[in-house]
Amino acid sequence: MRRRVQLLIAALLMSAAGCADPPAGVDGDLTDDWPPAPAAQQFRPAAGTCHAELPDDGAMARYQPVPCTAEHLTETAAVVDLTDPADAHKHCARRADAFLGADWRLGWVVLQPVLPTEQARAGGARWVRCDVAQTSPVDGDLVARRGSMRAGLRAGAPLRMACGNPTISNEQVTAMRPVTCAEKHRAEFAGLYESKRARPADVTSAEMAKGCGTAIARFAGLPDDGDVPYRVGWLGFPP
Repeated sequence: MRRRVQLLIAALLMSAAGCADPPAGVDGDLTDDWPPAPAAQQFRPAAGTCHAELPDDGAMARYQPVPCTAEHLTETAAVVDLTDPADAHKHCARRADAFLGADWRLGWVVLQPVLPTEQARAGGARWVRCDVAQTSPVDGDLVARRGSMRAGLRAGAPLRMACGNPTISNEQVTAMRPVTCAEKHRAEFAGLYESKRARPADVTSAEMAKGCGTAIARFAGLPDDGDVPYRVGWLGFPP
């Protein structure tokens, strides 16, 4: 009961104070001198930034871009507005090609669409971050690098597949050491073929032989008559 009385007295004192004349220079309006709060901004990553890791998703808490002149693993080639996440890879591929200066699949490059978290999508996020990274031809691992990958797939650039010396174990290519085409070498990149298979493991040897034979014939100016695999040794590797 005593506490209730104290609270009541405090309330009466505050009410009485409110009735007193305000000090000089105070108009008594508590809201007119405060600017309105800014509108809430949805988090959106920036293009042209580099990152120390290749994340599984674009959570804001893990967004810590670093200068591209510093050591990093990935670079954001573009940030695209996207309604359907299923289209992320297709849209990012186009942007990555423009950023790199050629089809990203022509180089020692991996393309990774980074999507918002489910919570961010529920809050209205509709972007996809298109990250590219350099891969090692020796083991496929990501390469820590300095400097931007922009225009890194122009003809003759180090990131672009060209000539090399493969390491083969049990008829499998286990590594590829790039060399300049002016040096002695045992392999030269001829081109790509696209499979309709959903997974690399589903690509059969016969399909790869046919697809690579067509790519080699086009590259070398040979008739694509099915004899290419017998005239030219070939190596094929799915992503």
